[in-house]
Amino acid sequence: SLKEKIISIKLIREIYLRESPDAVVMHSSFAGFLGRLAGLTVLPNTSFLYIPHCISFVRSDIGWIKKFIFTCFEWIGAIKRSSYVACSNSERLMILKFIPFRECYLVENAVKDFPALKCKPSLINTVVTVGQIRQQKGPIEYANIAKRIMAVRSDIVFRWVGDGDEETKKILIDAGVEITGWVSKQQVIDYLSSSTVYLSTAHWEGMPVSLIEANYANIPVVASACPGNVDVVAHGETGWLFNTEAEADELIMRVLDDRNVTKKITENAAREASQRFSLDRYVNDMNSLIVKNLEGKL
Repeated sequence: SLKEKIISIKLIREIYLRESPDAVVMHSSFAGFLGRLAGLTVLPNTSFLYIPHCISFVRSDIGWIKKFIFTCFEWIGAIKRSSYVACSNSERLMILKFIPFRECYLVENAVKDFPALKCKPSLINTVVTVGQIRQQKGPIEYANIAKRIMAVRSDIVFRWVGDGDEETKKILIDAGVEITGWVSKQQVIDYLSSSTVYLSTAHWEGMPVSLIEANYANIPVVASACPGNVDVVAHGETGWLFNTEAEADELIMRVLDDRNVTKKITENAAREASQRFSLDRYVNDMNSLIVKNLEGKL
């Protein structure tokens, strides 16, 4: 409620004044908005860093009116001098477009403690995706692709690891997609390790951790060419990108039928993931950014 948010601003401000921190790092839109408002007129020498994790401007399901409203909220929050930290280059470019008067750094997402896996041999090829069933993830497109491919290939099953909107879930089930519901992290890893292809039909992303995990698991990735996905997948080098459902159908079939090419691509993706998306790299990048901002305050 509005009352709770106002109280939150007051409590955060009290913490600021009591602790007098050298740096404040805010994660997600609510934290970024409330945290910056709480810092107005105080802590002039404190470094404020705001990590949106998929900022609202990236969304493709809203019109210009909503985008304008979201932009206004960001402008209000940006009254407090702070720096944005984008999790992908797509997000960084979007932030610079809508909030050109604030600095925006790039620190790409990372995956913590994800084991190196090999796909287990199976008579049934499994196409998998991981995430909440909601419009952003493109469940209708996923259902359409699944229905078409399973109509001509009896050796393929489609699985959605996650849960969400009941009405949309029914569309997936009617198309023949297996829905696991919410499962533990270990179960996610088990599902990935036994899958043949990772399919993302997302409409937009910040920088999808699920694709990075698929890379770690040596699973070939076929993904929609949306913001976020294009920052993880290099087409034909570390996976494949598509713009239409027909292209997705063709790519999935190609991945399944040409395992020599697939093996090379997945090895490239796993090698890049272990370096580019490692936790050590993320920690070093964030530490360097915090130090840089603190030096700028001196």
